Amino acid sequence: MTDFSIKTGKMIAIYASALGVISLAVGLVEILGGWGESIPGDLFGGFVLAVMAVTYLGGVKRASHGRHEGLSFIIGGLFLTGVFGVLYLLMMGADGLMYLLGEAEALPKLADARPAIWIFILSLPLAYRVRSLTTRMTW
Repeated sequence: MTDFSIKTGKMIAIYASALGVISLAVGLVEILGGWGESIPGDLFGGFVLAVMAVTYLGGVKRASHGRHEGLSFIIGGLFLTGVFGVLYLLMMGADGLMYLLGEAEALPKLADARPAIWIFILSLPLAYRVRSLTTRMTW
């Protein structure tokens, strides 16, 4: 028995798998010391991305079979992605404010955005789709 269509579940599972693999790869690169200026070396940030990846990947199998139990893991991954994506956006905004106040030498560039911000932006279509599946659910 399925809770939603298997076709929709497979689409969500593929998208969540891609986000999970990207998060895991970037997280491992961050843990191992970074890669140039595009991915900074950050032990904490790398572990956060690895936890996000495991959360996404934990729900892929059940979501692909059309089960809401898989969606719960994917929603957890989306929540973590949102929290840390917004946190890093706020930090970038604080750096911009420091520049406007004359406390910093240079305005932060878009290229300085952390990988978690880009993953957050990539996760928005999945969040929209999962939201549409869960509006009729009783919690």
